[in-house]
Amino acid sequence: MSELVDTFGRAHDSLRVSVTDRCNLRCSYCMPEEGVEFEPRDHVLSFEDLSWTVDIATDLGIDAVRVTGGEPLLRANLPTFVEMLDQRHALDDIALTTNGLLLERHADALAEAGLDRVNVSIDSMDTERFAEITRIGGLESVVRGTVAAARAGLEPLKINTLIVDGFNTDELDRWVEITREFEVTVRFMEVMPIGEAARGGHVGDFVDLTDVRERLADRHDLEPADTSVGNGPARYWKAPDAAGTLGFITPMSHPYCDTCSRLRLTSTGDIRPCLADDAQVDIASAIQRRDTEAVETGFQFAVERKVAGHEWRDGATTETGMSTLGG
Repeated sequence: MSELVDTFGRAHDSLRVSVTDRCNLRCSYCMPEEGVEFEPRDHVLSFEDLSWTVDIATDLGIDAVRVTGGEPLLRANLPTFVEMLDQRHALDDIALTTNGLLLERHADALAEAGLDRVNVSIDSMDTERFAEITRIGGLESVVRGTVAAARAGLEPLKINTLIVDGFNTDELDRWVEITREFEVTVRFMEVMPIGEAARGGHVGDFVDLTDVRERLADRHDLEPADTSVGNGPARYWKAPDAAGTLGFITPMSHPYCDTCSRLRLTSTGDIRPCLADDAQVDIASAIQRRDTEAVETGFQFAVERKVAGHEWRDGATTETGMSTLGG
């Protein structure tokens, strides 16, 4: 049982660990096209620092780690870090969130290092649209990387696609058909007011995915799917006789704050107890001097100050960008 229980009774057993705030895309809802300022490299924690911190977190009850960024595969020798997590920690699940651009070349090494599964972000299966929302493109590379991950056994494979009005809502039925044919989980996500998205820096407008789910359920005879893999916020559905599943992540239309069991550790050593709250706890210096008690206290303090839920629907925004927060 996790020792990281907040004042609302939520036990925390999942930690998102960011290894970099850098990214090789410039998605319009995440980053400005130009002028992005990244953390100096000497501010970023080493793999040894991060692994040592995960060791403390597992003692407190964390049993699942998701490696995030920015784009984590930009961090040199990432399989080495995955191997550290696999061999040195009693974790039930080690996952990776990636944009997939570099996944083809690293999939086998990640699997051999002990990675269990991946989430790949693909906001459109149309080449021109993908280039528009990412400002760079590379859909073909992402698809090849996704296939390579499946072949390497990094499953269940999940695809995250942000749904925005006037941009990709006409691709919903196509994604449903993909889950009929392939053993993949496609997860539709709502726009959240974080970073650039909070400043209007994205194509299209918010889409209520609770409403979309109801319409897709009617159109495709979807039924609730029982899935226990992962510890994320999606609610899962399945088309009859489909090989895969559909997930709906609805922080705005149907919040799930009351079941949140996640913490985030940024690449520079801050603990973020809530994605929607800019409050964080700096444990970087404690990590670097290997002060176990101080790091434990930092985790406990972060959990104790975690808010009941976001206030996004009341107009609140999150200033820190997602590439800094870590997935």
